Amino acid sequence: MRSVWAFLPQHHWLFLTMLFLEAVGEEDLLFDPDWGFDSYEITIPKVISFRKGAQGVDSSLSYLLQIEGKARVVHLRPKKLLLPRHLPVFSFTQEGSLIEDYPHIPDQCNYVGSVEGSQESESTLSTCMGGLRGVLNIDSRYYQIEPLRASSSFEHVVYLVTEDNVNNETCGVVDEETGGQTAEEEEMARISNFHQSYKHQRYLELVMVFDLNRFVFARGNLSRMVDDAILLASIADTYFQDVSLKIQLKALEVWTYYNRIRLYYPSLSEVLGQFVHYKRNSMHHRLPADWFHLYIARRYIDANAWSWGRACEEFHAGSASSFLNVNILGPATWTAHELGHCVGMLHDEEFCQCRGRKSCIMGTGRTGFSNCSYHQYFLHASYKMSYCLSDFPKLHIVERCGNKIVENKEECDCGSKEDCKEDLCCGPDCKWKEGVNCSSGLCCHKCNFLPSGYVCRKEVNECDLAEYCDGTSGFCPDDSYKQDGTPCRNGGFCFSKGCRSRYLQCQSIFGRKAKEAPHQCYEAVNMLGDQSGNCGIVNATRYTRCHRGNAICGRLQCINVKALSKFPDHTIILSTYLRRDNLICWGTSYHGTMIPHGVPDIGDISDGTSCGHNQVCLNRTCVDYTNLKFDCLPDKCNSRGVCNNRRNCHCSYGWEPPFCAEVGYGGSLDSGPPGPRTEVLSTTSALYMLRTILFLISMIVVCLGQLIRNLFRNRRRNLQQKNPAETRGKKR
Repeated sequence: MRSVWAFLPQHHWLFLTMLFLEAVGEEDLLFDPDWGFDSYEITIPKVISFRKGAQGVDSSLSYLLQIEGKARVVHLRPKKLLLPRHLPVFSFTQEGSLIEDYPHIPDQCNYVGSVEGSQESESTLSTCMGGLRGVLNIDSRYYQIEPLRASSSFEHVVYLVTEDNVNNETCGVVDEETGGQTAEEEEMARISNFHQSYKHQRYLELVMVFDLNRFVFARGNLSRMVDDAILLASIADTYFQDVSLKIQLKALEVWTYYNRIRLYYPSLSEVLGQFVHYKRNSMHHRLPADWFHLYIARRYIDANAWSWGRACEEFHAGSASSFLNVNILGPATWTAHELGHCVGMLHDEEFCQCRGRKSCIMGTGRTGFSNCSYHQYFLHASYKMSYCLSDFPKLHIVERCGNKIVENKEECDCGSKEDCKEDLCCGPDCKWKEGVNCSSGLCCHKCNFLPSGYVCRKEVNECDLAEYCDGTSGFCPDDSYKQDGTPCRNGGFCFSKGCRSRYLQCQSIFGRKAKEAPHQCYEAVNMLGDQSGNCGIVNATRYTRCHRGNAICGRLQCINVKALSKFPDHTIILSTYLRRDNLICWGTSYHGTMIPHGVPDIGDISDGTSCGHNQVCLNRTCVDYTNLKFDCLPDKCNSRGVCNNRRNCHCSYGWEPPFCAEVGYGGSLDSGPPGPRTEVLSTTSALYMLRTILFLISMIVVCLGQLIRNLFRNRRRNLQQKNPAETRGKKR
């Protein structure tokens, strides 16, 4: 028996393999039990309703699907921020040169939704590449739907996913590794408390990388790779929506012709080490992102997925997982698991509670996050090292005239030729039309600059400062306001553009007659450490008890509340009667579970509020006033102005910046030039003056009429006195 071995370059093997896969045929690869599916069926989705939103984009969509003999109606709504405006896709030539492409992806083709009649349902579907593709969770049974590409009648195949195809060897990360990372974090200064970490939407910019074998599995079809990447990111994004973390697919790299690193190690952890090194040296400088994940079409002996480090670490961080076949739910769940590690989540322990039937994502399941994961994520998000998660995703823009973004040497950009026909200021060549010098901005009016001194942004309160046009730009200067610590009414201080005062805060909640409560109320309520009185939220069910000195910085307490008006939904009003002092203390209660749902806490003492002589509240602690770093002494602005948030003098009218020492029109170096003050009447004042003028005119007319009548009456009387005989004759 003779054996023949052919040694060919790697790209030749790629060519032969793709020829073989084409010869096998699509039908032969429709189903394989090893893919993690129990069964499959053919269905034809039917669109039963859709609604168009702005610019003709679908704002909602509903499909009718036949699944396991039942008619299922899937209601969908489009996802936001899953993709940048232009998704960069990187691949390589046979010689190893990098290719950057921007494939066309329809707007709003990724959806999330639910299945009618199933309370625990969830769906993540995509229509980006034609057909309906994605996963559905119906009563804890998972299905994957794929277009049947050989069909001419919109047929789709629906797979029933094996219930427990996620095993204990899913993740190679051990808790000792992540536990050490957590211990290091606890030594770092926190940017805010646990309560603040709940409030904000956060974003993770993700770069996906696919190895050569996965490219071969897709028959060398880059569009299929893009579709896989989008769906993987979308499923992970659906998982993380519960903790207000948006996943955005920032870029995609496909290793065409040959792998960029060695993958044939026995363990995935060794491969991950190679990938992290490659990412640091070859990717990070051209693709700055929060996280990088590698997909490999190969099994490893140690785990299906592995990760190192945390998000926002530039170098020694990344993750990798296997992506072997058609099943996309497994790889997407492994991806979400590793992303969970990168944002501070550990493996679930026995005591962790999960809404899944058996296990959560950070265990060995695929249904949501446990209470342990919630706590670990929000704790991690409150540390400085998670700064990148607060950055709103930046658009990756392909620079060109006509994209409605002013770039490089463009004077303007009105979009397409059709759009530019309706634009009075800008031409299709991205140049101003004749006689035009602007097209947008608060200081641009009818394609021309507003005059210097025009108020483009009025002050909104006593702690705000106005901005003025300079006559040479269409844009208003950046917003400025009084420096934190500037005194304001009712003994308050300016802080973050607002006057912070318990008196004002009580009035804003309980009405104009309400007053701030004395210290007895604060000590009686806030030293309890429950949802009605505390100095901060530790997690969803634990609260920090206030020390006596900090009680006045806990939850707001008010007195003299005469009536309860309308309050926002879910607001809980609490009254506490102090018999000894004969006081009724009014406040609001706020439970930690309300935070992930975005319910505002109106009864929290605002930072910057005075808590005593030369003391203010910061992070629910009464600290020295110097912590506000207010350094605007009267001499700095010659007692003729105030300092703004950039520590520059904003002069009163009549004095000129920068130090208010010379005669001028006021303002600051940051506000734009105010110019001479002119009296501009408001609409109300103009109407009042018009009414006054009309009233005066009518009074003058009445007086003149009366004067004329009196003159005629006197003239007649004089005539009668001159001719008495004639008058008597007439009487006879």
